[in-house]
Amino acid sequence: MNTMRHLYIIGNGFDIYTGLHTRYADFRWWLENNYPFIYENMKEVYDIDVEWWNDFEVQLGLLDINKYVKRFTPPAKSYDEIITEVERRRKLDEKYGNDILPNLHFDSHCARRLKGMLDVLQYCFEKWVEECHETIVNPQYLAIEKEDSFFINFNYTDVLEIVYKIPEERILHIHGRSSKHEHLIYGHGKLVIESSTNKEGENVCFELSNYHKNPYKYIYKYQELKEIVKDVEYVHILGFSFSPIDEDYIDWVFKNVTSYSQWEVSWFTNEDKNRIDKFVLEHWGLKERLSIIKLKDISKT
Repeated sequence: MNTMRHLYIIGNGFDIYTGLHTRYADFRWWLENNYPFIYENMKEVYDIDVEWWNDFEVQLGLLDINKYVKRFTPPAKSYDEIITEVERRRKLDEKYGNDILPNLHFDSHCARRLKGMLDVLQYCFEKWVEECHETIVNPQYLAIEKEDSFFINFNYTDVLEIVYKIPEERILHIHGRSSKHEHLIYGHGKLVIESSTNKEGENVCFELSNYHKNPYKYIYKYQELKEIVKDVEYVHILGFSFSPIDEDYIDWVFKNVTSYSQWEVSWFTNEDKNRIDKFVLEHWGLKERLSIIKLKDISKT
C-alpha cells in the first residue's frame, strides 16, 4: 500500500449527513415497531425512557445489577422441586458420565434472561443496520480527498464504497461491515464488577461484560494499522461524536501519527464541541494544529 497522507475517521454523523437514518433514536423506533417484545423487555430491564436511546451504548453498561437481580430472581424452589432436579441430574450423570456437569452459570435465571434479551437485541441491531442502506434517497456529498487516503470507518454501512467509490482495501470497518454479514460490534465502556458475593449478581456481570467494548482489542486486531498511519500528514475526523466509549481510539491515533500532522474535526451539536474541547485539553500539543469545522455539502462531480 502506498504512503497515506490523509487519514479519515468516519463516525455515525457522516452517515446521517449523507442521508441514512442511523441514529440510535431511529433504532429505538425501528425496534418498537418491528420487535415490540424486545423493546418492552429493554424498558423493563433498564427502566428506560425515550432519551435513554440517544446514548444507547453507554447506557447498556449502566444496568443496576442489584436492582435487576432483585426484580427478576424467581421465588425459591420448594423441597419437592429441589428433589426432582437432583434426581434429573443424577440420571443425566448415569447416562453421560462426567461429560455432563452442573453448570452454575446457566443455572442463573437472571443471567439467562439477560443473555437471551441481549442475544436477540444483537440480531435486531444487525437486521436494522442492513435495512438502513435503503433509507438513502438523495445523498449529500462531502469534499474528501480520495487519493493517498485511508479510512477508519466506525460505521457498519457501505457509504464510502457505494457513494464515494473508495476502494475496499483502503477502508477499515473497525466494528464490522453489515454487507459482508460480519458480527457487528457495539457495547458499553464500563468494566462491570459485582462486589457482592451473590452468585446471581456475578453471573449477570459476566453476561454484561460480553458487551464491554475495549478499543485496543480492535485496534491491535489489525496489526498493519500502525504502519499505515505512521506517515499521515492530515487527520480528518468526520461525524464522530467523541463518546467516552470511543475516545481511546482517537487517543491511539494521536500517538501514532506524525507529531506535525494537521487535524480537522467536524462538529454538529454543542455537546460535540464540548467533547472536542475536552479531548484537546488532554492532548494539548494538538491545539495549534486543529481546525474545527461544520460539515458542508458539495455537488457531486
